[in-house]
Amino acid sequence: MSRHLADIASSLRTALTHRWAQYLYFWAFSFLVLSRYFAYDGTVGEIDLIYTALFHLSLAFCVCVNSYLLIPVYFARRNYLLYMVLAATLMVVSTWVNIATFRWLADWIFPGYYFISYYEWYDIIQFMVAYTAITTLLQLSRGWFREAEVRQELAEVERRRVQTELKALKSQINPHFLFNSLNHIYAMAVQRSPETAPAVLQLSDLLRYTIRNMNRETVPLEGEIAYLEQYVELYRSRIHHPDRVSFTVEGDPGEHDVAPLLLIVFVENCFKHGSVSREGDRIEITLDIRDGRLRLETRNSVEGERELPEEEGGLGLENARRRLQLLYPQRHRLEMNPSPEHFKLVLELDLKSKAIPDS
Repeated sequence: MSRHLADIASSLRTALTHRWAQYLYFWAFSFLVLSRYFAYDGTVGEIDLIYTALFHLSLAFCVCVNSYLLIPVYFARRNYLLYMVLAATLMVVSTWVNIATFRWLADWIFPGYYFISYYEWYDIIQFMVAYTAITTLLQLSRGWFREAEVRQELAEVERRRVQTELKALKSQINPHFLFNSLNHIYAMAVQRSPETAPAVLQLSDLLRYTIRNMNRETVPLEGEIAYLEQYVELYRSRIHHPDRVSFTVEGDPGEHDVAPLLLIVFVENCFKHGSVSREGDRIEITLDIRDGRLRLETRNSVEGERELPEEEGGLGLENARRRLQLLYPQRHRLEMNPSPEHFKLVLELDLKSKAIPDS
């Protein structure tokens, strides 16, 4: 029963929003009001209905020409002065049509009634001004609401597009570190290393954090930093010179939030393309949180003159760059400075402004 009533209500809303239905309701209401207005003693008779119908001929002529010609051709194109001149001319012509209706047309259509116009031209033109003004406002308001509705629909389409793109970007997790970590843990297991169990636990914690937070809009910055620290420690356990990798946090994360799994891309980039095999090679990662801003600076040695390779399939840095553009528009700065010996990256985020929701 309730569903049936809802369907009826929906049908009524559709009918009310239909342009022709709106015109029908307007003219029906106008006919009802004017027929009572023209009646002498308040009782509407046949002659009052006929007179009202004849009177509406000139009103309809004025309103239709204004609505279908003057507004779309002149007003909508911002030619306001010409519109006002033509609208005034239209109202004068419509007044003449009203007078002519009762002077000649009424006797021809309804012989024997001997209709006369009850009003002088200056009274009739007031009707024209009122109807022109009312219908113009109604049409402009309908256009304004429709435009607002279209803008809202476009905004919703854009929001869904951004959400879809962000979900696709976040789902493109680079498996490089995971596979290398599994290979390393396997090698430790073969050697019966006592570090195997802690390494498995670390990797399990990292994967749990990733799965738990990848679909969230934001996460506490403090938790994201802890995730990065675990990530760095697991990497240190894989290399022969863990002292050549440094991870420093300065400032207080406080109550700040950040988009999840965003910073890890830049940290992983150091491990993937950096070198710690030679004397003097270093990987340095610094996080500085001050005055509501986050600054991430990474610096890693590069073997020989090998430049930072481009990621395939839109992963890696390009992936992160696109997420920054979507989540922190005008609220971030990303700078990369490659050289034959080092690759340096600086990311600054405005933490005081919330990231755009991506889920």
